[in-house]
This record gives sequence, C-alpha cells and structure tokens, in this order.
Amino acid sequence: MGRIYLDAVWMLNLLMDGMILYLTQGLTRAKTSNFRIFAAALIASSIVPITVLQPDLWLASTLGKTCFSILIIFAAFSFVSFRSLLIQWLTFYFVTFAIGGTLVGIHFLFSTPIEVNGGQVITYSTGFGDPFSWLFVCIGFPVSWLFTKWRMEQIQAHRLKTEDLYRVKVVFNNNSIMCTGLVDSGNHLFDPISKRMVFLADRNLWRNFLPDETLNQLVGDEMLDALEQLPDPFKSSVQLIPFQGAGSSGQLMVTFLVDSIIVFTEEGELRIEKPLVGIQDHDLTFDRMYQILIHPHASLKGISA
Repeated sequence: MGRIYLDAVWMLNLLMDGMILYLTQGLTRAKTSNFRIFAAALIASSIVPITVLQPDLWLASTLGKTCFSILIIFAAFSFVSFRSLLIQWLTFYFVTFAIGGTLVGIHFLFSTPIEVNGGQVITYSTGFGDPFSWLFVCIGFPVSWLFTKWRMEQIQAHRLKTEDLYRVKVVFNNNSIMCTGLVDSGNHLFDPISKRMVFLADRNLWRNFLPDETLNQLVGDEMLDALEQLPDPFKSSVQLIPFQGAGSSGQLMVTFLVDSIIVFTEEGELRIEKPLVGIQDHDLTFDRMYQILIHPHASLKGISA
C-alpha cells in the first residue's frame, strides 16, 4: 500500500498557495505585503493535514471550504469593502481553477500518476513518491502559473486597448477602406511645414492602395528611387516627414496626403480632411487588433484642415 508523505505534500501546497495568492494580488491590484501573503499561504496549506488527519471534519465540506477560503482572502489582503473582498475571492478561485485545469489537462495527456484529494495535490508511491510525478508537479505548476499570469496580463492589456479602439474609414485616390484604429497618446508627429497631423498605418491598410513591391521599396534603401517611380496622383501627394525612433538617429518617413479620415465615435463621426498617413513597415500589433494609429490631437481639434 502506498504512503502519503504529509510534510512534503504540505510544503508543496504552501508554495502553490503562495503563487496563487501572488497572482490574485496582481490581477486585483489589492494592497498587501509579503508577510500577509506568506501567512495566508500558510493558513491555506494547513487544510492538507486537517483533511488528511480529520477527513470527516466540517472544513472538508463545501460550506467549510467556502468559509476557509474567505478566511484566506482576509488574511492575504487588506479589507476595503465587501465588493473588493468578493472580487478577490472570486479571482482566487478563478486562478486556482485555471492553473489546476492546466495541470489536469497535462495529466490526462501524459497519464501522470497524480491524484487530487479534497482539492489538494497528493502523490502515492511505495517510496518517497514517483520521481516523475513530483518532477511534473514541481515544474508543471510554476509553468502553468507563469502561463496563466501571462494570459491574464494579455487580457488586461487588450481590455485597456479596446477602450481606445474606433472604426476608421480612410479615403485616398477615389478608394476607401474600413479598418480599426487606436488612439496613440505617444504619437506627436506633425509636418513641420504645414502642421498637419501624421497618422501611422501598417502594411495591412496600405496594401489596399499600393502593391507590395512598391511598399517594400518605400520602407527600404530604395526609397528615393521608388518615390520617383510612383504614378500620379501618388507622387503629387507624397511627403517625407522627419522623425526619430527609439534608439535611432533622425530618419525620414514616407507619408501620403490622403483625402480624409473618418473616425466613428459614439458621439458621431469625426472627419479629418487632408491628413498625412505614414507607412509602418511592421504590424502595429501582433494580433492585428488595429491597423492605424489615430493622432491624439484629432479628438481634441475635431476637424482640421
């Protein structure tokens, strides 16, 4: 019959609970300290000897686990309001299920000999534990924790971005294209002569107006030769704007004077006549969530000439 090494399992769950609480704190932005996180993890991991030595105790019931988890949240974070407490409590369970689901999925994939008893990870063997199963938990849990943390941060970043996303219509050379734009507070590009705002669009947008071969030349070393070969009316609308990128010296950006840009907002249409739109050689975002960066002054100035 297999043996359960309670001290090893307790230590393993102490580390797990600590990481889960740290991730919960990061997602909820709750005020706390390392001491409180450690104390709460110690309280949370104490359920291991309790449920193993006293399996019929009321804490092993659904109501007992619910009360116990609320105690953990009280110990880990400063109490601000019942609403914040509820959010922290739900996030704690969400993170637990997300990480646990990852481990269970990998367990079924590789048929790893790991059992979950009363919400606790326990390994059984005739010795100190199957080396592969312990290695799986010790490595798999931090990996799943890091993956869950990364995905949650990505979701938060996407949520923040979507608040500044708008439908945009670009009209140029008797053609129009609908795309998604992001208001870029860091874009302060203006034409130094005409003082026109400079919007930035990636290749996914410019492919609707120019062939790929021309785009490759306009962002490469053959830029000046490509400008000479542009047909009208592209040649008459092109302008070179000086700019300085991060970690680079002064450069020239190819921009085109388009007919108009229309930004569709909840308050109505914001029309910008004759703005400049520059060419970005790379995608503005890895998932192509948006294709054009809206100049922040567009929303402040409304209609500009």
